[in-house]
Amino acid sequence: MNSAAPISKRRRLWRWTWRLGLTGIILLSILIGWAWHQRVPLANALLRRFLGDMQVEVVSLDWQDGALHVREVSTLHLPSSKHISSVGHLEWRPRWGQLYQGNLGGLKVEDAVVDVPLAWLLPSPPQASSPAATQSASFRWRLDLVDLAPTKFILRDDNWLPLGSVIITQKVQALEVGGRKSPSFKTVITDLQQAEWRGQPVFSSLHFETEMLGNEIELKRASLHGGNFELAWLQELSPALSAKLPPLRGGLQFDWEGRDVRLSNAGLLSGGTQELHLKNLHLQPLTGAGGIKVASLDLKASQDLNGLWHVERGLLQKPAIEWTRELETALLPKSESTQSTAWQAKIDALEVQGGTLKLAPTELCPLTGDLAWSTSLEALDISSEGLRSAVKQKLTLADVSLRWNPKAAGIQPNPFAQAKSATLELVPDSFRELWQVESLVLTAPHFAFTPENGPWFDKIETPPVKSPLKPALPWWKLLQFGSLTVTDAGLDIAMQLAERLESSLHFSITTEQSKQHLLIQSAQMSIPKRSSLPVLNFAEVEVLATLPDMWRTQRLESLKITEGHVAAGDALLTLFSGDAAVVQTKADAAAARWTAGKIEVDKLGVTLMSIAPGLPPVRFDVNLAANETPLDLDGLAENVEPQSIQLTRLRIPSPHEALRTVAEMDVIHVNYTLDGLLHRRINRVEIVSPVLYVGEDLFWYVENYRKSMKGEAPIPDATFGPPAPPKPAAPGWQVDTLAVSDGKLIIAPKGVPLAGISRPFPFSFTSKLESGQLDAQFNIPTDDYTLKDLKLEFRGMKGQVHFNLPMKDRNNNLTETFTVDQLRWKQLHFEKAHLSVTYDVHGIYGLFGSSAYGGYVNGAFDIYLDETFTWDGWVAGTDVDLKPVTATLFPEYFLIDGKVQGKIVATGNKNELYQGDAEFQNRSHGRFSIAALNDLIKSLPKALTGTIGDQITRIGLETLRDFEYENIDGKARFYGREGRGHLRFLGPKGSRKFDVNVYDHRWKEEPRKPETADALAH
Repeated sequence: MNSAAPISKRRRLWRWTWRLGLTGIILLSILIGWAWHQRVPLANALLRRFLGDMQVEVVSLDWQDGALHVREVSTLHLPSSKHISSVGHLEWRPRWGQLYQGNLGGLKVEDAVVDVPLAWLLPSPPQASSPAATQSASFRWRLDLVDLAPTKFILRDDNWLPLGSVIITQKVQALEVGGRKSPSFKTVITDLQQAEWRGQPVFSSLHFETEMLGNEIELKRASLHGGNFELAWLQELSPALSAKLPPLRGGLQFDWEGRDVRLSNAGLLSGGTQELHLKNLHLQPLTGAGGIKVASLDLKASQDLNGLWHVERGLLQKPAIEWTRELETALLPKSESTQSTAWQAKIDALEVQGGTLKLAPTELCPLTGDLAWSTSLEALDISSEGLRSAVKQKLTLADVSLRWNPKAAGIQPNPFAQAKSATLELVPDSFRELWQVESLVLTAPHFAFTPENGPWFDKIETPPVKSPLKPALPWWKLLQFGSLTVTDAGLDIAMQLAERLESSLHFSITTEQSKQHLLIQSAQMSIPKRSSLPVLNFAEVEVLATLPDMWRTQRLESLKITEGHVAAGDALLTLFSGDAAVVQTKADAAAARWTAGKIEVDKLGVTLMSIAPGLPPVRFDVNLAANETPLDLDGLAENVEPQSIQLTRLRIPSPHEALRTVAEMDVIHVNYTLDGLLHRRINRVEIVSPVLYVGEDLFWYVENYRKSMKGEAPIPDATFGPPAPPKPAAPGWQVDTLAVSDGKLIIAPKGVPLAGISRPFPFSFTSKLESGQLDAQFNIPTDDYTLKDLKLEFRGMKGQVHFNLPMKDRNNNLTETFTVDQLRWKQLHFEKAHLSVTYDVHGIYGLFGSSAYGGYVNGAFDIYLDETFTWDGWVAGTDVDLKPVTATLFPEYFLIDGKVQGKIVATGNKNELYQGDAEFQNRSHGRFSIAALNDLIKSLPKALTGTIGDQITRIGLETLRDFEYENIDGKARFYGREGRGHLRFLGPKGSRKFDVNVYDHRWKEEPRKPETADALAH
């Protein structure tokens, strides 16, 4: 009995337990059924409870084929009352057996739209997590498959305006999230299509396939097509990244394909292979001009196992760079930081075609201009340390035109550098180590350096004190060329020395056997203000040298000058005066250090332009050949043999009357050396049979010569206006020996030989010319000269001429001193006469004296070279016996016997006497006889015959005819052809007084009265 009771209790317990369990199951089934029937409202209620500000609404919730199907899911952001997402169909296929392990199975999303603000997707600063969150995050969830059907994502700004959109399709296998590990997956396949930003397309499609192995992610394959990007978008998408980039605006279109890219938590492990097809790139500064444009870029790049990026192949077409101050500031900002990040890349093959560069003045580059460029690069290592390669690289420039930054706005100077093309080939390793350039080819370059297009010669500085240390050569003097070729090149240079100097030349350069051959053609140098013709030109100059040894040794292999010309006149010789002398000092010092192994000069013409004013230029040729000679002028001159030339029929015209002649030279022999010419010195000049015309033209010439030697303005000539300003004076020429033979001196006032002198005065002399100064003294041989018109005869006349150039004294230009054995005028004669005549530009001045009839006569005269030859003069005599004089001059009128002294002073011109005064007194007792009375006395009867009247008449006439005197006083004054005077005799028998009046009885026409209307009326 007792054992049966417990069994019964247990049975009742089990029975109630089963009943209760069955009841619970029934109730649970009823509850589940009710919950399933109310699944949608329940789900929406739960979602509203746990999602806070998000209100999610589900329209349909079904279970089919082992999966949960949720349809028409929408999400409302309660604070903004905006719908942020909708899902047409969401399918969850759980893995029940692994659910407890966190494996949620698979998830598929269809017909979804996500519409959220961009700010929700931007990363937020990390925050400290709570312990509860850390504990909940320790559980890891897994989805075997996430299948996201085409889903449109819409991004909006804070004002809920659309920013961008994209359609995303994605499949993710084995996605694990949560726990302490980073999210992981097995594979991800993603497609993005029709991406837009602010209404503009970003790309048409983006596809990438990734696989995760451990902690690494490998991008198996990726591609982007129809890409379009604007830098302005980056400011909104990632302001932090945008702040790190240069301040530019612009965009580009592109396609991209990549594969085998490997990533890890530490960053990029392998870049794989990338292909980029870019077009229509354009970048500009945020403000201002300038920019970079690229038509297209096709680039394939990969990263090797060592992490080095390779540009396997690349083609850049039509890159156009407009470099401005604003672009320079954007790309090259001033930074105090000197730290640089090390980087390296390698270009296996890259070609640039159709590039252009346009320059505007900037702080780093003060040039304007443009050029076209292209390049071909291969096996080139690029790093933060520079370029390295053992393979030849090529750069080509075309249509080069460069200008210096103009000083004034709106002024466009001429280019200083132009070239049709330039091609450079070099091996970077050889260039870095040896400054080796494999090849440089310049086609039609032209360089112009003038004060108008740049500050090339703004400063002339005094040479610095020589340093004992040899300065290092600049980099361009270290270049050595495998091949240097320059064709059809030109060079123009203008600089301001004492005068503006302009030079131009054409040249070409070739390379033969590692030596550079320079050929200069049509080289010339001119001074426009001083001469319209070049002062220096060369038909051809050949130079052979080896670069860069030429700069280090300052030596040319050879130098050859063919058929040139040098005009050695004041224009050239005064060029390096004043401040410009520093330039000549530098040039001379530099030339003194240069030598040539071989030098040849063939037919180099030299013209001496200014030996003397008015003298025609003298031309001769220089030929020389020398070995191992310095290139300074003194060194070259030592190798030239003395030269001799003959000039014939030279004429020096008057400075102001071209038809008048100053001098004529029949034959001139000139002996010189090149060294002497360089120092303005001639060894010997021999002039044969010159003719010197003494007149105002000669002295005009002398005055001009003097002024030219001093650099003064020439004598003004009203015919040609005011004189030009004075020019820099060149040092005067020096002639060691100046020999003149068989010369002829002609007195030629007004350019016309003086009438009456039947032949010129002969002369010869030997002197020298120093610094433009000539002192010549020569003798006129003894001869007889007659002035027929004046009935004046010089017997036994000889003389001496003193001539100085330029004049030392204004009254001492040319002086002739004559002595005459006998001077005869009519029947009068003077013995031992002397005459000194001085000529200058204003006139002829003479002094004379002689013995005459027991006394002495002297006087002076001045003949002025004006239009009427105005003259003045005086004659004085002392102790002259008047008997032979009056017997010769007035034999039929009167005789005066006795010695007298007197003086005559007169002035006039070639046509008339202005005024003449004469006076004389006796120096001894004498007799005065009127010879004119002799005929009258002879007509009377003889003495003691005839009538008493006849006898008285005879006695009276004889008494009147002969008079013994003790004193004589005579004076006279004439004006023209009229005058008056008196002659008074005083003696023991009384006195005699004669008054003389002279009248001009020639017919004179009365001046014609004007026939006016009033005169006719009367």
